[in-house]
Amino acid sequence: MLRNYLKIAYRNLSQNKGYSALTIFGLALGLTVSLLSILYVKDELAYDHFNKKSDRIYRINSDITYSGKSAKGALAPTPMGQTLKQDFPEIEEFTRLGKYDSQIVKSEQSAIREEGILYADSTVFDVFTLPLLSGNPQKALAGPNSVVISRRIANKYFGTTNALNKILTFNTGEVRRVTGVMEDMPEQSHFHADILLPLYETRDAKVNKWGNHIFNTYVLLKSGTTPKSVEAKFEKILQTYLDPALKQYFQTSLAETRKAGNNFSYSLMPLTDIHLYSDREGELSPNSSIQYIYIFLLTGLFILVIAVFNFINLTTARSAKRAREVGVRKVMGSDRSVLVFQFLSESLLTTFLALAAGLLLLYLLIPGFNNLAAKHLSITSEINLFSILYLLAGTTLVSIIAGIYPAFYLSSFQPVKALKGILIQSKSQGFRNSLVTFQFALSVLLIIGTLLVNQQLQYIQTKRIGFDKDQVVVINTAQSTKSQVLTFKSAVLQTPSVKSGTVSGFLPVTSRRWNDMWYPQQETDAKYSVNMQEWMVDPDYVSTLRMEIIAGRDFIAGRTTDSSAVIINESAAKQFGLKNPIGKIIHKTGGEQLTVIGVVKDFHYESLRSKIAPVGLVINGNAIDRPLEKSFLEAVSFRLNPADVKSSLAEIEKKWKEIAPGQPFEYSFLNEDFDAMYRSEQRIGQLFTAFSGIAILIACLGLFGLSSFSAEQRTKEIGVRKVLGASVSSIVSLLSKDFLKPVLTAILIAAPIGWYGMQIWLQDFAYKIEIHWWTFAIAGLSSLFIALLTVSFQSIKAALMNPVKSLKSE
Repeated sequence: MLRNYLKIAYRNLSQNKGYSALTIFGLALGLTVSLLSILYVKDELAYDHFNKKSDRIYRINSDITYSGKSAKGALAPTPMGQTLKQDFPEIEEFTRLGKYDSQIVKSEQSAIREEGILYADSTVFDVFTLPLLSGNPQKALAGPNSVVISRRIANKYFGTTNALNKILTFNTGEVRRVTGVMEDMPEQSHFHADILLPLYETRDAKVNKWGNHIFNTYVLLKSGTTPKSVEAKFEKILQTYLDPALKQYFQTSLAETRKAGNNFSYSLMPLTDIHLYSDREGELSPNSSIQYIYIFLLTGLFILVIAVFNFINLTTARSAKRAREVGVRKVMGSDRSVLVFQFLSESLLTTFLALAAGLLLLYLLIPGFNNLAAKHLSITSEINLFSILYLLAGTTLVSIIAGIYPAFYLSSFQPVKALKGILIQSKSQGFRNSLVTFQFALSVLLIIGTLLVNQQLQYIQTKRIGFDKDQVVVINTAQSTKSQVLTFKSAVLQTPSVKSGTVSGFLPVTSRRWNDMWYPQQETDAKYSVNMQEWMVDPDYVSTLRMEIIAGRDFIAGRTTDSSAVIINESAAKQFGLKNPIGKIIHKTGGEQLTVIGVVKDFHYESLRSKIAPVGLVINGNAIDRPLEKSFLEAVSFRLNPADVKSSLAEIEKKWKEIAPGQPFEYSFLNEDFDAMYRSEQRIGQLFTAFSGIAILIACLGLFGLSSFSAEQRTKEIGVRKVLGASVSSIVSLLSKDFLKPVLTAILIAAPIGWYGMQIWLQDFAYKIEIHWWTFAIAGLSSLFIALLTVSFQSIKAALMNPVKSLKSE
């Protein structure tokens, strides 16, 4: 029986190739997008699960309120992990990770800039699952000048993973012996490292104190231990260790600090939550957001629902052609349940054909999707028995949902009327209109999201950010020049097309930040403190980046007194409470004092998600002939003549090879580095655009089906109207206006939902666009115009039909 049903279903599909192709294509698109979203979400949810003990690993987060300012950090006091292990039996092990500046790494064969470098405790292999291909995990990071490298680095520098005892030389002069080669870290990790250095090398009295939050600290809880039970003991740690530290360094106690409205609190975050739920200061790498998971899931579901509704509309649109078939079957004794099963089998066959087409589309589209979403998703890696069973079960469920209404609708025709070609006046017209309304509401939602995301991106790219990021080239491998950096800068500045240049410790796109507590004048009270970043620059920094000095003056090359001077931004001046800051003294804990010589207009140096915080620009040692500080150099930057960029770069590279022969030459443009801070938003914008197009396409197929259904129902009415003298335009207008109602209703439904959803998304930005009414007008008019085009095609076709053909049966 089933074989017979499928054979009849196949014949029906093959006899109506155009309709079948339309139906299968719509469903295939819906299934493809939903599978893409599932693959993306599955990949995002898999982060850090490769660690065998992931369910027991937690990171210590800090929440600090001080002097009215709050900071949420992914960092903990330096000694906290060791202290927890010593004092509490619930802690099985701990480890710390810390960022290391990118360095030029040299071997006998090459010198390459590497960024994936981290400090790590030797216990890192006990906490995380980082299998060593060679070396002893207990001793690999226990000795001086040791280094553990990944398989990739071993092959890159030595051509083999058998790299134990090989030598790597860092640009800082450090010579390190390879004591371990580890397997490459999986992509689904919230941190990535190709080179691990022993963290104990930084353990000195200055670093290893409770006031310093430098490292990311992880603890491994013993089996059966709950994080809440450990967090409950944090107060004891604060009283025992943090309180004496506050008295020593800030001359205040923890109780007095809290009484003044300040607070220190720490909590445990599950390792597997970090990637999607953490966006704190001191993250080891940029994380994603659970919001994007919801966006992808909802988008995939929306488009699949649109495709299913499209299938229903296209199936019911063909009801007139199936009416006589139903009548004959009923006259011959077919029960309604048999007809329902017949139509469901057709739905099943159509859906599985759509699945086959969808998998082919998925195979073709996944490379482009990977490029867009910065992923490495693969269909083959997902093939297993469970995934196949889930796919078959899901497709069957979709086929039942899509086919249940058409099956009951088609099987409900009365045989006498059906044989005469008279379709019943369906009471489900409102239901079909509801499907179209829902389809277009989802499509309009995606259009609204696309428009607003792109508006925010445009706002980011065009907003005055307080400096000129265009035509500035950044030499990223400047560390290799060491003390020759000034020689290199001077040589390049002799090139006519190079307007200016600067050597600096920080650029407005650098993720690494240092904050210190500063005080105005002679104040030492915590309530007057300002958490300010201190950037080392040279006298040409402000002019090269074209920042605006709004009070005082810029640094002057060669003026030795500028070594104790600072230029602060507007935000710093406000927080210090200095109405006329020029000439005022600011100082930080430890005694360093600086004189304010200028105020620079606020500039954005982080993502527009964050408000501009206090910054102080401090002259670096080189400007007054002092040795280059190891921690100072970030990059050398040059402003180029826009007409001679290509020749300028060639000249800069030539000078580089003369001054730093054998060293790698890598550069980027400041505007590209700035835009890179918004890559996730750019990807979301591009994906929204693509998904909106797909949703509109599928929704139009559904509307096409409904207009076809309406035209078939009203064929004789149209014939009578034409015989009585109705014009083609009046008939087109008559047929089209019925479809304006569901589309207009869809716009009214989608607009407030879209406004609310985008308000939530924009809350992540401290600086954002205003949502204007015309955005919703554009989205609505666009969908309305597309809908009218779709309907008009079928309406014109029906209006041009010869009335003799539609009335001859009468």
